[in-house]
Amino acid sequence: MTPAAYLTLAVLLVATVAFASGRWRPDAVAVLTLLALLLGGVISPEKGFAGFGSPVLVAVACVLVVSAALDRTGIAATIGRRILRAAGANELRLVITFGTVAGLLAGVMNSIGAIAVLLPAAMAAAREARMSPSKLLLPLALGTRLGGNLTLISGPSNLIASDALVHGGGRPLGLFEFLPLGLAFLIGGMAFIAYVGRRWLPDVPIHELPRSGRLMELYRLKERLFEVKIPEDSPLVGRTIGESNLGRAHGLTVLRITRAGRQILAPTREEVLFDGDLLTVQGLMEALTKDGALQTIGLGPATEVTAPLLESADVRVVEVIPAPRSTFAGKTLREIGFREKYGMTVLAIWREGQPRRTGLVDLPVRLGDALLVQGHRERIRLLKRDPEFLVLEPETEEIPRADRAAWALAAVVLMIAAITADVLPVAVATLLAAGIVVAGGCLTLEEVYRSIDWRALVMIGAMLPVGDALGATGAAGVVVTGTLEFIGRTPLAAMSALLLAAIAINQLMPSIAATALLAPIALQAAQATGGNPVAFVMAVVAGTGTTFTPISNPVNLLVMGPGGYKVSDYVRIGLPLALVLGAIAVLVIITFWPL
Repeated sequence: MTPAAYLTLAVLLVATVAFASGRWRPDAVAVLTLLALLLGGVISPEKGFAGFGSPVLVAVACVLVVSAALDRTGIAATIGRRILRAAGANELRLVITFGTVAGLLAGVMNSIGAIAVLLPAAMAAAREARMSPSKLLLPLALGTRLGGNLTLISGPSNLIASDALVHGGGRPLGLFEFLPLGLAFLIGGMAFIAYVGRRWLPDVPIHELPRSGRLMELYRLKERLFEVKIPEDSPLVGRTIGESNLGRAHGLTVLRITRAGRQILAPTREEVLFDGDLLTVQGLMEALTKDGALQTIGLGPATEVTAPLLESADVRVVEVIPAPRSTFAGKTLREIGFREKYGMTVLAIWREGQPRRTGLVDLPVRLGDALLVQGHRERIRLLKRDPEFLVLEPETEEIPRADRAAWALAAVVLMIAAITADVLPVAVATLLAAGIVVAGGCLTLEEVYRSIDWRALVMIGAMLPVGDALGATGAAGVVVTGTLEFIGRTPLAAMSALLLAAIAINQLMPSIAATALLAPIALQAAQATGGNPVAFVMAVVAGTGTTFTPISNPVNLLVMGPGGYKVSDYVRIGLPLALVLGAIAVLVIITFWPL
């Protein structure tokens, strides 16, 4: 083995550990991996930066733009509403319907777009059926991944696999060549989830309470709510809530003011305080009632809240989650300026199966968190249009660009027709579709840039040359030779081992990175055993399609907070599902792509 091969394998081992740790952003790990190989002389600058000019990048970016157009014109939301009406209140039917439609949507738009459309509808359906959202949301997320192998453009991994075949001297994969594998995954996977896996999911009890009451009970808000009165001689009289410094200095959040029998919900920082006001505040009572702390800051004695009304005709309490590409991840609410920016109050944060109700302003927001917020309806409507967050309630207002839906549909049909007929290369066909939705007014240029997952593009651009380095240095050949000596040189054994390796590695790193690394190894294994290279690459695609950990797929992370899941819940249902899908994959591959 050459020194370059040793260095390549060592760098990839460190990268795998870095991906699995979750301490660093995946795109940063990918770029540092590429940088290490560039500095080590394994990859030339020309080849190292060629990944950022790859047609795969263009195709992925354009598919994201078209997906955003389907969302913005209301096409995807219409599908979600029809599911909600058709699925009824039966738990089994809801799981099958939402999971299957999520998979079908993921076949024509990216999985994040599909989950963003269906997640609010799924939450509403769970409420209507009086079932725990935890029974529905993870099957929904897994459904989007099961549908990720339906077409060539269903996900970046499929495009990377096709590109690897071309670089290896083979032919590109067709638009619907993935269909046998994708349909088998969707049907078999959803059958397993619906009839077996859903029984292993947690079940948060849903009581016969109004919606706001259920949320308050789930987040245990009453434990941190109390009422205080402003005495006549209080120094707070005449000051605004912002000037009172109750929040910054004392950790108190004013949620309601009762004044002369009138309720003021979600008061702004500019609301002036008067003597006799009864404030419903959120905070840690134990710290403030000790040694007369409340009296010191000008408040009367604290009493327990008997009727914690936090909603009205104009004020709502809703759950929101950080969007997968949110720039706020890792920032505290104070750094975000959440209350100043959005005019709403964060009441609690749900994280890893537990509510956090105090010290929220200095708690970094993570992907997978669910934030319980209180605000006026108009503010919530504005938040729904913000790309940083997803509001977990169905869209009821008019779709902004419903009159442009025909353009979006035409773009999708033309794109599929051009790729299927092999009239245009995939990158050109997707670029044409993206141009149509922009020219047709489905998206503004600002929305186009916002819809593209730049982190994913950076990761693809960095990992493509890293994958090529595995083959060029002989490192892939060394891995294949060592594996074949252990398992034997039959194509079936080698393909099965590759599939298992893809399943395992993909739980530790994003599927984009796993596919880019394993595709060159698949081609080497096919050559060494005399097998069908398409079958071996399909094994990689199948293995990277079994993502069930929050690390490996942002969609899984997206439902973590709203569903109240822990990592163990993902493993409990995901590991058996991955093994079932592995068995299905072997049968489908040897049937449609004989070894």
